[in-house]
Amino acid sequence: MSVKTGTCKPREPAVDLVRIISEGTYTSFSHALKEFVSNAFDADATRVDIGVEDDCSKIIIRDDGIGMTLADFRDYYASIARTGRGAARTPTGRTKRGRRKIGRFGIGSLAVIGAADVFRVRSVRQYSSEGFEASMALGELRSHFDQGEDLSAHWRFETKQWGGERRAHHMTEVELIGLHPDVQESLRHPGQRELGEFFESVHQLSGTEQLAWQLGLICPVTYENNYPVVKSYLSRTRDNLLYAKSRELLAADFSVFLNGEPVQRGITLPRYRPDRVKREPEASLRMRRGVGFEALSFRSPAGAPVRYEGYVVVQAAEVFPAELRGILVRLRGVAIGSHRTLGLGSGVMATMAPAFSGEVWVDGLDEALQFDRESFREDHPKFVWFRDQLSSLLQKESQNFRDRSAERRRLADAAERQVEGGRAQGKRPPKDSPAKARPAAKTSIDELIPLEAFEDQREYVKRLIPQINGCWERAYYEACAVMIRRLIQTLIVEMFHRRGWLAELKDSGTGEFVGLKAMIDKVCGDARFGMDGTCARGLRDLKDLGDVAAHDFRVVVRKGDIQRLRGSIRLTSERLLFYMGQ
Repeated sequence: MSVKTGTCKPREPAVDLVRIISEGTYTSFSHALKEFVSNAFDADATRVDIGVEDDCSKIIIRDDGIGMTLADFRDYYASIARTGRGAARTPTGRTKRGRRKIGRFGIGSLAVIGAADVFRVRSVRQYSSEGFEASMALGELRSHFDQGEDLSAHWRFETKQWGGERRAHHMTEVELIGLHPDVQESLRHPGQRELGEFFESVHQLSGTEQLAWQLGLICPVTYENNYPVVKSYLSRTRDNLLYAKSRELLAADFSVFLNGEPVQRGITLPRYRPDRVKREPEASLRMRRGVGFEALSFRSPAGAPVRYEGYVVVQAAEVFPAELRGILVRLRGVAIGSHRTLGLGSGVMATMAPAFSGEVWVDGLDEALQFDRESFREDHPKFVWFRDQLSSLLQKESQNFRDRSAERRRLADAAERQVEGGRAQGKRPPKDSPAKARPAAKTSIDELIPLEAFEDQREYVKRLIPQINGCWERAYYEACAVMIRRLIQTLIVEMFHRRGWLAELKDSGTGEFVGLKAMIDKVCGDARFGMDGTCARGLRDLKDLGDVAAHDFRVVVRKGDIQRLRGSIRLTSERLLFYMGQ
């Protein structure tokens, strides 16, 4: 078999390449790998095998799709999808297997430019007797960039071509050699939990299991239990969308394996911390649809500028793992970024931010995509319209969330009275306790901060809420303002503690904690959180009111002072809870 060597120069201009290297690519390695999985899906592969070398220095991705020619590689695979309106004209349609094509709306295989030293592709096209190999020394390319050189002369692949392949043989294999030290370190991360066990955060898994979980969420693979909601809770009429999405994934007949283990979409809702579904009667109430949680399907109105359909599950307490909190947007079946709140209204955030999870499949938002293809331009008119639609829907659901909370309390109290009454008479509690749910009763308690959002927090955090609400109900407004200030400070400290950043809140000279003003400035200016202006103002206003209540004897804090900041109290406290769990 003779081998022909040469070079291949993709047609895309070097300016795009410079932008990729200078601005970065995807924020996570899993999102870079999704490009190879998407290409395999569009190539009608039925199986993708991803193998990580034992020393984590190399990854191989192999699929049994229809393969490609060297010309396909040059013109499509190794090129960069356009941004803006050009992205909206990306060819889609259906594959021969009937799959809806994902197409190109990312930066393609070039997402790995910063992740490895060598990028090598081998492929054999279906019904062809020829194969090829193309490789590029990415480390050398980055070196040329660092030295300020024009990349046009270096933007090329070394190639090999050969014949003699069986016409029935077809495949594509990608090698990423010399993985970046940061990628290797993340893959070597030891795990405290395993897939299949309960874990509060994906960070408790080993590096390879984190990668598997993230790929399952991003890529078009089946749900771990076929549906995103426990099947026994589903209704064929109410949940037709969830059945349809499950059928679509199963019909695609597409599987991904990482080191021989299947990659699946790790969403099965509702999902609580285990100790929250052990104690009766709360356990059975939390797992009862319509009382403990609700699954809501929705679709865009006819003639909408953006077509969408999706679901959201709102449960009684925090969703686990924390990475499932918020809404995940999918474009042509592939995740854009991760679960996020999308800047939804403060009422939604304040009421149920840690307790809801959902997915939305959209058409018509290609133009709003950022260059990294992991987020949307928040000022784009179509995205603004789409976000407002979701916000309106979740605002309505937030009231149902509060009503269900009141109904659970009523049912739990009734069940406890039954048990106590049975004990007093020497009787066993009835087997069907708690009783069948009746329409939700409105609560007469004017809670300043809903306790439900804090039920899974540590005791020294959770115990502050009844004290704040008690001061509010009894008109001890100065004490209430001081306790709110303490809550904000406690949440900030706890947030940094959980992330291992506690030293950042301490004075480098004395080792003591800095004041609350400095803590707030730190949180609001930290790009790792992305705190918006509304939340920043709320934190500072609550701190100022607490300072007045504690130190200025000339001023009497009245109900209206706190009532004016009521939205800020819920927004800031539960926004901090959300970031605490990420």
